[in-house]
Amino acid sequence: MFGPVSWDPNLMQRYGQTHQPTCWYPGPADLRDRLSPLDLFRALRDSRRARRPLSLAIHATDLAYVQRELQQVTCHLDAGQSVVQLRLNVGTLGIEAVRGLMALLQDCLPFAPGMDCIAEVELAHTDWPMVGVLRSLGFNQLSVGVPDLHPSEGGTLEYFRSATRIRALIEAARALHFSAINVDLGYGRSWQTGGSFARKLASIIELQPDRVTMFDYRGLPLAGRQPVPRLGLASRSAARAMHRHGVEQLGDAGYRLLGLGCFVLPHDDLALAQENGSLQHDVCGYTPHAGVDHLALGVGAISRLGDCYVQYLEQPARYRQALERDLLPVWRGLRAEHVDRLRRAICQQLLCQSAVDFAVLRADHGAAAQRWLDELLPLLRQLERDGALELLPEGLLLRPAGRLLAPALCEAFSEPLLGGSDGLRHNRR
Repeated sequence: MFGPVSWDPNLMQRYGQTHQPTCWYPGPADLRDRLSPLDLFRALRDSRRARRPLSLAIHATDLAYVQRELQQVTCHLDAGQSVVQLRLNVGTLGIEAVRGLMALLQDCLPFAPGMDCIAEVELAHTDWPMVGVLRSLGFNQLSVGVPDLHPSEGGTLEYFRSATRIRALIEAARALHFSAINVDLGYGRSWQTGGSFARKLASIIELQPDRVTMFDYRGLPLAGRQPVPRLGLASRSAARAMHRHGVEQLGDAGYRLLGLGCFVLPHDDLALAQENGSLQHDVCGYTPHAGVDHLALGVGAISRLGDCYVQYLEQPARYRQALERDLLPVWRGLRAEHVDRLRRAICQQLLCQSAVDFAVLRADHGAAAQRWLDELLPLLRQLERDGALELLPEGLLLRPAGRLLAPALCEAFSEPLLGGSDGLRHNRR
């Protein structure tokens, strides 16, 4: 449900802590099956037989290895499986490399007309010419990472404290008619202060990007982002203060929370998808595309084909060695028969609609859904008394003060399914 959000310090203190690996399902920590390339080939075969459209994500650092992946993967797909969404993490690729990659992709896969084509760029490695080339190649959405790096990590004050470069990229994207612009904004580094974070946020809000994604450096990286070393992190109280300031200022500026730190303006496609009930949260994050398979390429990439989840090797050297031996660098995953579909459905509803429909869960999952509800009922009633949610005859609805708790609730609501976990128990009265 697309609605307001409010910060309740008591609720956030009591229930707001979460173990990030379990705030959506299945996440990286849930991929516990040892898989081989044969498992991926079978999943690709099933996708081909079902003729499901594709969402494609690429984290490209070396075009030669991406080409090897494509050669081994695309021969198992059907020519009618069009790509309806492409997400490219540009990284440090230059203009000619990006052109070459897009030419390669178009040779291997059919692109659907009007597909969502998202370029993820880093502030330090992108300029007007690159944005122009991306637009000419068909990219219609731009996501700008604005990391808060210390100069010792390769950053400079110009890149990471000045709004000049952010403004230049957003103005370029607007001039070139990108349909959606996202800014990734991290908080919780030790050299950030409340004042410096507030100034950076104010400069971004002034530019009115369609989306702002806030993330805590202490938590898991977003899809495609490398893990941040735990050194150089602010205290929890300082990070919480930055988080609160971001939530309140974005709300005052007209942004609404989708979930998991993603704030959007009301006209955005993701906001409209949430309003009409089609919003999905998949391994690539929030998307308006339902009924698609998600295929990812690159070091550590996670794909979902039907109900099968497959992750590639995370170590670049081992990833390259596998491809040099003409083997796909499959590491681990989750076989379809091991997916907890009830748990996934609960997390999907919470993260996309800020609600849970008990009738839908019962219809889809039978007695297991009723057992889950019976066991969670005492906690649900406590959360209602605390003002986090409203219990309805056939469901629950997160209140404005409870919408920020969705990740922690996903963890806590999984307790009966997992046979017990820490969840919210440590935060209850």
